[in-house]
Amino acid sequence: MIVGILEDVVAQANTVAGWLEKAGYEALVRHDGDSFIEAVQAQRVAVLLLDWDVPGKSGIEVLRWVRETFAAAQPVIMMTQHDGENDIVFGLNSGADDYLVKPLRERELLARLGAQVRKYYPELQAPKVIRLGRVVLDVGARAAAVDDRPVELSQREFDLATLLFENVGRIVSKDVMSKRIWGAVDRKYDATLATYVSKLRTNLGLRPKNGVVISTVYNFGYRLERSGEE
Repeated sequence: MIVGILEDVVAQANTVAGWLEKAGYEALVRHDGDSFIEAVQAQRVAVLLLDWDVPGKSGIEVLRWVRETFAAAQPVIMMTQHDGENDIVFGLNSGADDYLVKPLRERELLARLGAQVRKYYPELQAPKVIRLGRVVLDVGARAAAVDDRPVELSQREFDLATLLFENVGRIVSKDVMSKRIWGAVDRKYDATLATYVSKLRTNLGLRPKNGVVISTVYNFGYRLERSGEE
């Protein structure tokens, strides 16, 4: 899992990167806002850690770009010397999920980071095998079966099925789906998502008569739920 670090003080950036790598994360470090945005656009980054005062686009400007680009699908933690109440409120109201005041403390940073990972990526805590109704998803083996008969799904179809099955009973937004499958939030993927959902309904037998359905939440997302007819 890659964690992006925007920090212009090289020693501080290296320290945080070392903490993350020791905890099992991969660190992506940039020292100015513009190159950080380029890096986040070029690859999938799970969580962003943003300093406020950096060259180029400031941390707050990067935060606003993140929310415009990824909506609510990208976790962001501010880490800055701005410690006034007004600054903290401003950072949170600008879209930060959490706000850390320097000097940073290793255990606190990792705990706050872990909380965002659990919130945004629940699949990391999910069991390797998910069973619901007649369907079994073996997440580790990336294999699906209905009534013990193997079902062939494409990589993206399987990723989407896993996301829905991990969140049974909960609405999953198109933004979250898009971010999981393509690494970015973009309305151009809506039609493709609808096609994948249709294929899952057919291939996995997700119909009312089989006890499990995918419901469409108009203009927002989808929800996998029990139909009551199982």
